[in-house]
Amino acid sequence: MFTTTEAIVLQLYPYKDKNAVVKLYSAQLGLTTCWVNSVHGKKSRTKAAFLQPFSIINAEISHKENSNLSQLKEIGLAALTQHIRGSIDKGAIALFLSELLMRCLKEASPDPPLYLFLRESILLLDGTNEKCNNFHLIFLIRLCDQLGFLPSTGYHANTPFFNLEESIYQKTIPYHPHFLDSDTSRLLSELSAVPMHQFHQPQIPLQVRRELVKNLLEYFTIHTGMSPLKSHLVLEEL
Repeated sequence: MFTTTEAIVLQLYPYKDKNAVVKLYSAQLGLTTCWVNSVHGKKSRTKAAFLQPFSIINAEISHKENSNLSQLKEIGLAALTQHIRGSIDKGAIALFLSELLMRCLKEASPDPPLYLFLRESILLLDGTNEKCNNFHLIFLIRLCDQLGFLPSTGYHANTPFFNLEESIYQKTIPYHPHFLDSDTSRLLSELSAVPMHQFHQPQIPLQVRRELVKNLLEYFTIHTGMSPLKSHLVLEEL
């Protein structure tokens, strides 16, 4: 059986000689693992270029019965994301966010609104001329909303502590270490109202941004069960 779909590339890694395995996310199939022939080699540079993190491709996928690994038969570009690959900062953000998505999304769970959010965010990152220091931070918050665990209420002087486990702002410090202090809780509440296209507007000191990203990764771990990331370390200076 064949499926033709637009998809976002999340990860590519070698698999048997010149072949590779690629993780894709699409509106039709959700998270999908495919193997692809002849990616590595002089004659395959175009194919490899199409399969970089956050590339948006048109894919023809062959599904085999009793196999968890589909085959990526045909590849074409659906949208240009050339500036992500041409920028150190944008490339680092793409690497980090693609790893996050690969770990927190579930295999074969189609979600068209989520796909649209991811597609629009990738094109925003690729096309923006604004500084991208806050992009990954606002993306994480908006992704919480897409996945259903962004808190429905906000910071208030009477409820100044954000409980990461319960996803609520509360009056007192919880009886566990997974919470945000009052200042960080207020900042998270304020940033939760920032739409993706205004990612560049908040003025956030570097150390504050670093700590909030770490807090949000802990939040994702609690609510998605994902394993720890490695690529966030490359964003420390953004």
